[in-house]
Amino acid sequence: MKNFLFTVIILIISNSSFAQFTDFHPELDWYTIKGEHIEVHYHEGAERTAKVVAKIADEIWDPICSLYGYEPSKTHYVIKDIDDYSNGATYFFDNKIEIWTSALDFDLRGTHNWLRNVISHEFTHLVQIQAGMKLSRSLPAVFLQVLNYQEERRPDILYGYPNFVISYPIATVNIPAWFAEGTAQYMRQEFDYDNWDSHRDMILRSYALDGNMLTWEQMGVFGKTSLGNESVYNSGFALTRYIAQKYGEDKLRNVTEKLGSFGNFTIDAAFDDVLGKDGTEIYNEWKRHLVDDYSKRIQKVEDNLVEGEKIANKGFGNFYPTFSSAGKKVYYISNKSGDYFSPSGIYEYDIETGKDKLLVGGVRSTYSFIPGQNKILYAKITEDNPYWYNVHDIYVYDIDEEDETRLTENLRANQPNVSNDGSKVVFLFQKDGTTNLGLVDIDGTNFKTLTSFENGEQVYNPKFSNDDSHILFDYSYHQTRDIAQISVEGGEHEFVIQTKYDERNPVYDEAGKLIYASDETGIFNIYSFNPSTKEKKQLTNVIGGAFMPAVNDNGSISYAGYTSSGYKIFLLENNEQKIVQEGNHYVQRENPPLDISKPNGDINQFDVDALKNFNDNETPDYREEAYSGAFSSLSFFPFLRLDNYNTGNSFLQKLKPGLYVASNDMLNRYAFFAGAAINTRLERDLFFIFEYKNKLPLITALGLRPELTFELYSTSRKADVDILFGADTVNGNVNYDQVIPTEVTYNLFEFDIAAKHRIFNRYNNLEFRFIFSRYTATLGSFIIETGGDPILYPTTDDTYFIGRNFRFTYNFGAFARSRDTDINPVGMEIDFIYDYEWNRFNAEGEYEIEDGLLKPKYGDYNFHRLLLDANFYVPLWHDHTLSTRLVGGSILGPAVPDFFDFYLGGLIGFKAYPFYSLSGNEMAWLNFTYRFPLWRDIDYKLSFLYFDKIFLSFHFDYGNAWTGEIPALDEFKKGAGAEVRLQMSSYYLFPTALFFNASYGLDSFQREANREIVTYGKEWRFYGGILFGFDIVNNNNSLVNPNRLR
Repeated sequence: MKNFLFTVIILIISNSSFAQFTDFHPELDWYTIKGEHIEVHYHEGAERTAKVVAKIADEIWDPICSLYGYEPSKTHYVIKDIDDYSNGATYFFDNKIEIWTSALDFDLRGTHNWLRNVISHEFTHLVQIQAGMKLSRSLPAVFLQVLNYQEERRPDILYGYPNFVISYPIATVNIPAWFAEGTAQYMRQEFDYDNWDSHRDMILRSYALDGNMLTWEQMGVFGKTSLGNESVYNSGFALTRYIAQKYGEDKLRNVTEKLGSFGNFTIDAAFDDVLGKDGTEIYNEWKRHLVDDYSKRIQKVEDNLVEGEKIANKGFGNFYPTFSSAGKKVYYISNKSGDYFSPSGIYEYDIETGKDKLLVGGVRSTYSFIPGQNKILYAKITEDNPYWYNVHDIYVYDIDEEDETRLTENLRANQPNVSNDGSKVVFLFQKDGTTNLGLVDIDGTNFKTLTSFENGEQVYNPKFSNDDSHILFDYSYHQTRDIAQISVEGGEHEFVIQTKYDERNPVYDEAGKLIYASDETGIFNIYSFNPSTKEKKQLTNVIGGAFMPAVNDNGSISYAGYTSSGYKIFLLENNEQKIVQEGNHYVQRENPPLDISKPNGDINQFDVDALKNFNDNETPDYREEAYSGAFSSLSFFPFLRLDNYNTGNSFLQKLKPGLYVASNDMLNRYAFFAGAAINTRLERDLFFIFEYKNKLPLITALGLRPELTFELYSTSRKADVDILFGADTVNGNVNYDQVIPTEVTYNLFEFDIAAKHRIFNRYNNLEFRFIFSRYTATLGSFIIETGGDPILYPTTDDTYFIGRNFRFTYNFGAFARSRDTDINPVGMEIDFIYDYEWNRFNAEGEYEIEDGLLKPKYGDYNFHRLLLDANFYVPLWHDHTLSTRLVGGSILGPAVPDFFDFYLGGLIGFKAYPFYSLSGNEMAWLNFTYRFPLWRDIDYKLSFLYFDKIFLSFHFDYGNAWTGEIPALDEFKKGAGAEVRLQMSSYYLFPTALFFNASYGLDSFQREANREIVTYGKEWRFYGGILFGFDIVNNNNSLVNPNRLR
């Protein structure tokens, strides 16, 4: 039972704040600097970012705390410049914020100073969410759990295997996604580190005008596509600004406080308490304003619409169009039917036929064709380096040979562009939060740095001029972007276009004019600019936005245009380019949505000018210390479990209160997780797990970095038994002189030590594990009546099993990224497990007297065990999948007692038959499952429960387990069934998965156990559960010996 219980435990705690990378890097040395309120932990090479983070974190502390009337304890920042990944992650229960130094370059956001923005954003998360907690942050949730078990018919089995499993939280935090992200982007409006930029307005405007805004319920949760998730941020920021402007900024604090009330588990209730209206009323009021306001302000654009023809409509991530040399084809990046921006690929669109095709998959960056060759050059993320860092490098793909070659090694090179003569490649690269321009020869050699920025400056989209003499690029430091250029020989850069607006994506046309995108009118449009005459002309007039222009020799323009369903590729022929009449522009607001302010009134206590006009080139003189292992405070998860394994127990005895405790250090190098549960019969479930992810003497020097785990388990179960004396058989009936009741306590103790290591890539993992097990049955004391003085028979222990196991596990898992990955995965997973066991087991229950003591007669059972578990999830059409599971297991050599058997049935296996019904030294099983969506986008909320989607599946199984000769194929068992899965969210934050399975055994068979005949099959079996995810029924469990108690 240990394996199953541990699976349930992990599912209980498997909730994290936001996105994170889980790799650890013992090769790096880490340091700490301390500010007034914070500590910043960083590795070598990230010193500048760490100092700037410390400065910003202390400067924004008081203004943000003041808005919410709450001040957290010391906060830890962890700075990472390991991967080309841009994000911040707030662990609000741990008082920890992780920051990746790479600045955000996201096609659904405008450009802002990265560190000022992300630090203020994440710290607002920490303050606001802690201010809205119902209890201390050390008590994230209380869990209600139910474990129900199959009724077991075999007389040698103490109780059956679980068939219904529930673990459901009572949350202490329930802040909807839109409000958490809206307030985090709002931070303090006066900072101006984030604002309602043209990208944000573009997204919301497009939704409002097309009538497809997120619903009130959809705004509360994530779990959508890239566009859908960003729309939660976008709508949340807009609604937060609306509430602050119409009802007052102080209402952000008031609503947060009400969310922390024990009676409120939805924001509707908090709104009603604070604003006198529920959530739906506020949402409808805001939505009406947006539709009316946008409709009026966009009218002149609609009267003079210039957008061209939409040529690539599939997918929401279509970017970077370029023309072929003859101008007859358009190439572009697209995610097509994907749920996320990545993975994407390079596609070719034929203008004459209107057809497109995939050229190269797995590419998200800019790209260039090498002149005179049928080759494409691009950048992509790779982990093919000594420490598996996820960084960009440049690759070239030969279309004719269908062969890819890597040109650079660990340069962190992105957004490449090939010179017009085909000899050079320009690109951007990054270090410590700053990007610069680099140059290499076309074969990737002779690296040269063109710019020497070092204070957080950002460059984007470099392009060669027509004569290859200089490089055009976007530049940013604080807000928005400008267009600059630099000689290919290096030196100082100069600005070509520098205004208060956002100018980006510059290219030259054949005549030497600059074609670029600008938000001068409040909407991004395509413009031309003559460097000689300084003449500027607006070339498009769109409702959404126009970006990333490409121009052919005839003057036709292709660009990435934004619509309410994402980015599409447009083609604006030269002869279709109309003059955009002066004044036919979008009407901008200075302070949307209402152009009014109702501030909280506390901001005047702080030096707002210093916060707005920052100078992060200068930082305080911090004292650097070696990182010494700062641990988070303990997190406690109380739970109450109804554990129904012994149907003879009373209801009170079935209740098992318990507590989980967890903590980890700020770098996740060390972590422990422990739990204890006990009932009134003193039946216990105890475990302790310690993880170590740090340097190891000699091992790390060899380039290895295993994750070590130490695990302890102690479980007990009790059974009532009768001790029988004086048997007498009369007329076939057995009578006894005495029937003495007592109890037997079964104790399981196990110690594991494991080392896990990735091999080749992230999809392949090895684990080496040593397991020591000790099973003991304790017979309780009892009194024997003899007619004279009663005799007390003392408590006796029978250690019937002592096991040692060396286990090798190879796991390969690769799944397509999808919003349905949990409920309906696509991909494959293969587990191969080899065990060498050397066990001592008293199989016959025999004893001998040694030195006057009764000792069990152990047999030595040493053997090899193999298990293969292969799962293939194949997409069919419209989110329908067909999955195949192939399982085979064998104990090599002579037969061993059934105590060591494989078990094939039950919840995690062949569901048509009970867990213990199919067992043997050998097994084989084949499962086919057809799964499809029954109801997508339910979008219904019932109190704190949000209903998202329902999938239905039908499955067929064929398999058997045996000892000795393999049975004939007609003796293999068959079964079929159906399963419904419902994906939900609870309290906005906790993923919730409900499943119910009904399976029928198509064959009937009998087994003998302890001289009794048991019949199985030709009956329905039912299973179900409510957990965080569907892992437990997605075949992620082992069918190896479950350590049954006997």
